[in-house]
Amino acid sequence: MKSTLEFLRDTATLGSLEPSQLAFLAEHARIESSQQGARIFEQGRPAEACYMLIDGAVALSFQSSVSPEGGEDSQGKEIRLRQFDDPGRLLGWSSAMVAPHRYRATLIALAPTRLLVIERAALDRLIETDPGFGVTLMERIIWVLGNRLRETRTRLVAQRYDTEIVAIQSLLDQSSEVLHVDSPLHKIPYYLRNRLTVADAFQALELVKSHGDAHEQDLAGLCLEILQQVRKELTLYQDLQHVYETVVSAPPDTPAEDIRNRCCEEFVKLYDKLDYVIQGSENLPDQPGHIFIMNHLFNHPDNTLPNRFQLTLDTHFVSSMILLRKYGDAPVRVIRKSRSDEFGHQKYYDRLGYIYVQAGQVDGSGEGAGLDPAEQRKQFVDSARKCLQAGKNLVICPEGTSVATENSPVAMKTGAFHLAAQIKPEPLIVPIAVANFDKNITRTRLAAIVCKPFKLSEAVPFPIDSLKLFEFVNRFRRQFGDHVRAAVKLAA
Repeated sequence: MKSTLEFLRDTATLGSLEPSQLAFLAEHARIESSQQGARIFEQGRPAEACYMLIDGAVALSFQSSVSPEGGEDSQGKEIRLRQFDDPGRLLGWSSAMVAPHRYRATLIALAPTRLLVIERAALDRLIETDPGFGVTLMERIIWVLGNRLRETRTRLVAQRYDTEIVAIQSLLDQSSEVLHVDSPLHKIPYYLRNRLTVADAFQALELVKSHGDAHEQDLAGLCLEILQQVRKELTLYQDLQHVYETVVSAPPDTPAEDIRNRCCEEFVKLYDKLDYVIQGSENLPDQPGHIFIMNHLFNHPDNTLPNRFQLTLDTHFVSSMILLRKYGDAPVRVIRKSRSDEFGHQKYYDRLGYIYVQAGQVDGSGEGAGLDPAEQRKQFVDSARKCLQAGKNLVICPEGTSVATENSPVAMKTGAFHLAAQIKPEPLIVPIAVANFDKNITRTRLAAIVCKPFKLSEAVPFPIDSLKLFEFVNRFRRQFGDHVRAAVKLAA
């Protein structure tokens, strides 16, 4: 089991703090356990502590009308806002650190749950003695709030209410006097609002353009002109569905290596229809068998498949457009183990023969189940060593989470670097910075920069000292951030 200090180091939000600051937080933190149904904090109550999820699951709820003191006398309907099960999730921090210091929602345990608790008074003492920590902490809280606003915006964008739909609706409204009430054109705006029925919109428009009356044919033609960009998005979506089916429907006896290559070949076809730029290909090693690390970006909600699975576009880009094209062989990726409700995720990645690492709540099945952390790490290193020594490239996203391009990269975990230190002969570490894969990729230019490779032994003295490695990874993350910003400029 990780120590409190190790847990804080591995979080995306606090992992970039100075070692002395992390040590202070670890010293003043405590672990609290809550049973299912327990109220961890309540809306309206004084916010005296900050929380961070270790394991379990929690939900935030909000009462539409609540007394300032909270409690049983509060009135109003309780509304479930969000639920979380991702380790490292900050809860109650903005309430505790920002006046009037009262919780804005109620936190409820959905399962047996453990949380790291840090009293606000301890944070206040550290801020008094280390003002720089106060600035960094508020930057982290603003980042968390910004991400939550983005999550809300993402859910709204997923409703597909774009400018094209407004234009189509306006066009049809202006033509209502000449359209029959039973014209199929009246359905077009409704088809366009859901990703799964966009194809029906184009099918209806093509039929009306060919077989409708004169007014309908003219309107259908205008609609098709307006929707050229939407059709491009539909083609991308259908291509993603095709890639998914190519992988999960491969014959059971097909080797994972063949499926990986076929998957990357399909992605090459997909990306060749889009606008992208790659810089630094000359930095790729001549021979394979190395560790490629990259930042990991959100997926745009429009690319969510009907089974709620999202193909990670940035990692597939690196695998197909950079590594497959250079080495003629698809790399092996390191990915987190699927959660119990992620059927599409597991069905897809099981066929590709990737290396799983345990993260968060997993279903306890498959390779690595029932092992203690030390055994899991050994199993991971053994699997990775086998791939590298067989001349396979490994792709790893050391952040352990995905973020927007503007916030990338966040704190990096040290696992990929520890791995490099344990492999003989020592592999190169090749950084690749990517940008804009969190956007609508049919409406933007994608960018990737292959940075100069290095050996870990050239940067950190062997044998590896954990603190020295942690300090190096923090420095490296800041340098890597410059490469991400350069990728943004390259795309522009």
